[in-house]
Amino acid sequence: MGKILFLAPVLPSDVIATAGILEQAHLLEKLSTRSVPGRIVTAILRTIPRLSRLSRRPSASVHRSLVRTNVLSDFIERITFLLTHSRVRAVDASFEWLDRRSQRMVHPALGGVLAREDCCQHTFRRAKQLGVKTIYQLPTAYWRQVQLLMNRELEEFPCICRAAVDKHEFGPKRTERKDVELELADQVLCPSTFARVSVSRHSTKRPVFIPFGTDSNVSEPARRSRKKVFLYAGNITMRKGVHRLLIAWKKIKAYRTHELRLVGDMFLSQTFLNEFRGMFVHVPRVSREELDQHYNQASALLFNPVADGFGQVILEAMGHGVPVIASRNCGAPDVMKHQSEGLLVDYGADEQLGSAIDWALAHPSELSEMGHQARRKAESWNWSDYATQFLNWLRTCIANQSSV
Repeated sequence: MGKILFLAPVLPSDVIATAGILEQAHLLEKLSTRSVPGRIVTAILRTIPRLSRLSRRPSASVHRSLVRTNVLSDFIERITFLLTHSRVRAVDASFEWLDRRSQRMVHPALGGVLAREDCCQHTFRRAKQLGVKTIYQLPTAYWRQVQLLMNRELEEFPCICRAAVDKHEFGPKRTERKDVELELADQVLCPSTFARVSVSRHSTKRPVFIPFGTDSNVSEPARRSRKKVFLYAGNITMRKGVHRLLIAWKKIKAYRTHELRLVGDMFLSQTFLNEFRGMFVHVPRVSREELDQHYNQASALLFNPVADGFGQVILEAMGHGVPVIASRNCGAPDVMKHQSEGLLVDYGADEQLGSAIDWALAHPSELSEMGHQARRKAESWNWSDYATQFLNWLRTCIANQSSV
């Protein structure tokens, strides 16, 4: 059985886990990614404000002989951003460079090319020419569904989030590339029912979904360490629905008794945030170890995305014994049950969201019990469980030469 070329420009926890799973199964040919700084380089980057974000980039968990890095991809991203002032165009230029370099690594003996969204049209074309299986890992909802939902949100809340107004986000060249990648894929893998349905609704592809896992070796903190803190972690944007969290928090006057702690990079406008001055605490992006401390202090996690492929923070929080209040527009319905490990709400149903938060505030004992159930649920689906299901599916994909 041939090995897998894994193309992933960035290394979130699911990519790191997947690469490790492939390596342990002796199926990883190469992980093609952007630069992965070592310890010395990381220390230097932390001293340079404009490059400090690179120091937060995680390293791959596989042996370095299996990792093909491309430092020029980062250089191209920086130069493109300086010229265009568009984060979207900068990332796209960086990813395309990596894609063009990675296509040279495709050869007929490969079992398949596994690639993330936005970085594989050239590599997939080369694979198709050589008869190599193409497997598309779509970690988020399909762009047409995201555009539909975001347009509705922008009509109701114009000009409150700089991350939502980049004109290149759904530009023709970018969306055409996404469609080409999807069309070239023999198989499509999604991490949630929500993401899978978003593809099926707008294309003829019929993806498979396997929920991401989580670490199972996290110790649950003592109950006394919990504080009256409701936590959000991630980019603080409109797409993550944080603006509606703030509105609900203010409406039910939750700030009088509890702290709403937003951890991550802030993209909401100051004009909008002025309406909620003193009602939340903002903590800039933190390390993995620091985020674990925030989970250990939280009474609940709030996660209300407009559209999210999964939401790794859900399982991370559950693994720390934290119940979750989440919208259904993500992977939450696949890994938790309403009124068991937390509460599920329909996105945009502000009364539901407010009522769910209000109930959680008023029922600390029941909320704590939900946290224990969340912990048990997270323990029942970890990266080892994901590995078993993923490898069984992947081996079938490689063995079956018919396209889907």
